[in-house]
Amino acid sequence: MFGRRKTQAAAAPAFPQPRIDSDGKRRIFGEGVFAGKHGDMLRSLGIGPNHPANIIPDDAEFERRVKRSLELQDARRTRIEDDLLRRHGHNAIRPFFILAEPVFNSELGQWLIKLMNLMPYDDWNIAYLPMDRETQAAMGGLPLHPQQSIGPIDQLMCEQVGGFYSQFKDAKAKVDAQVRALGPVAAHPVLDLFVTYVDAMPQRILDHVAKVRPMIVELIADVQRQAAAEQS
Repeated sequence: MFGRRKTQAAAAPAFPQPRIDSDGKRRIFGEGVFAGKHGDMLRSLGIGPNHPANIIPDDAEFERRVKRSLELQDARRTRIEDDLLRRHGHNAIRPFFILAEPVFNSELGQWLIKLMNLMPYDDWNIAYLPMDRETQAAMGGLPLHPQQSIGPIDQLMCEQVGGFYSQFKDAKAKVDAQVRALGPVAAHPVLDLFVTYVDAMPQRILDHVAKVRPMIVELIADVQRQAAAEQS
């Protein structure tokens, strides 16, 4: 399943985890913060200890979300298969993932799932490709599913998503420096800008994947056309 980091080195958390509060919940701003001098400021901003944005879901919750994404993908694929079978008599398809295991089974994947809330099996990350010639004709000539990882594409996606991740980390480092230098109250305008920036980033990633997805599908098709021409 995507989102599970495989290597021993990857077993460490990708992000520092705040301490668990007395009620068993992990919060961005914990009990100690609300009991201190910043508590009133946070409440004035509409952020209380139990505000949904302040509660950090545990690993089991993220696992549940990824599994739910997979279940919904299975249901979508089944609907497409049923429609193809009814209309064309052929329905051999398989999902091709634009961001595949090298992205999602890494620190990038942890960031996408846990901070960007982008699940690997949702529609934005999938192109359904045919597995045989009959289904290929029914789907308007889409390329056959390569049935393997395509190293150069995976590397490119790691680099491009890594660019978004680097932007996020750089922005966070600058905000952290401002908070340390000025204090949370004086740095509030900078914090507000950072929150707006982070809120907009998932859509930037979705827009980028939507842009490159047809390019990747066409690249696969072009490789297959060239291979067929060389064999003829």
